[in-house]
Amino acid sequence: MKKSFMSFIRIVAAAACLAAASSAMAADLDESLLPPAPVLEEDAPETWYLRGDIGAIRHMSPEADATALPFAGSLARDSIADTALIGIGIGHRISPMLRMDVTLDHRFDARFKGVATAPVFAGGSLLDKGRVQSSTLMLNAYVDLGTWNGVTPYVGAGLGVAHGVLSHHARIIADASGTLTSWERIAGDGRDTFAWALMAGFGYEIVPGFTLDLGYRYVGLGSLKSRTYGLGSGVDLESLGAHEVRMGLRYMID
Repeated sequence: MKKSFMSFIRIVAAAACLAAASSAMAADLDESLLPPAPVLEEDAPETWYLRGDIGAIRHMSPEADATALPFAGSLARDSIADTALIGIGIGHRISPMLRMDVTLDHRFDARFKGVATAPVFAGGSLLDKGRVQSSTLMLNAYVDLGTWNGVTPYVGAGLGVAHGVLSHHARIIADASGTLTSWERIAGDGRDTFAWALMAGFGYEIVPGFTLDLGYRYVGLGSLKSRTYGLGSGVDLESLGAHEVRMGLRYMID
């Protein structure tokens, strides 16, 4: 029994020495090799800020349907070209981690194109061309995830309204041999729809009071129709959406 007890004491002593050595080695590590803990300013005051943004947009292909009596069906190879945006906003920091803002963004004209061919379009081929633009008024909320070396990542979401405009709408119809049979202008239209957004990015305070904001946002922009779509000549663009890469500047108001 005594021998077993002494063996147990030796094991405990060896473990204690090993733990002490490990702690000493950890203390000797260069702190620069370890990632710094995020900083949360618990006493950060509530503040207001102004913001301005520019960005590049990659539109998603919409769900596009067309009518050209007696034809009614889906367009193939439909797309909306890349474009740019500009935006302004005003926001309020509610707590060290939570802030909200209201933003107004305008997306410039982007070319829309959609094609229907045989056998979907029995007459040969139908080509619709036009221009799409949209503006959004959004209420956004963000969670700031702490600050590492001056960089503050965030995630956020937004809800609001989108005003879309379809303009310069033209339709070209050709027969099976490719010979042009008709060309017409179709009245465009504007429409207000529900909009939503999800975003992520980071802020960096370049000088006191000014924060550079770099981020990504996906925005859902609702739908658009030609004015005469329900009368048998037009296009219906559903599930409009866009990927946005944005760069902005936030100015804190004392």
